[in-house]
Amino acid sequence: MKVDRSEISKNLPKKGFRKEPSGHHIYFYHEYNGLETGVCTYISHSAKQKDVSGDLLLSMRKQLRLESIKEAVDLIKCPIDKEEFNRILIERKVFRSEPSSKKRGK
Repeated sequence: MKVDRSEISKNLPKKGFRKEPSGHHIYFYHEYNGLETGVCTYISHSAKQKDVSGDLLLSMRKQLRLESIKEAVDLIKCPIDKEEFNRILIERKVFRSEPSSKKRGK
């Protein structure tokens, strides 16, 4: 399987990711209810790399906390929408849907 870099750059922001160009890479930080969830990935700025596949796609899958390359491709190509991705991450206990009831300093 492979995906076009432009699809990643175009579609991840629609799924709750903040896009930040930096140096040689473009970083994508996932946010939920205005807070970073700790899920992030990145791609190269390089024009030489048109597609992401193989080991790079496997690394991206792990960074996105998904269980299969097919899930990663579905997230990038849009069968998995923002709400579904958030539900997957919450079910897998990557983050909680509600803020902790604990208060700091107590």
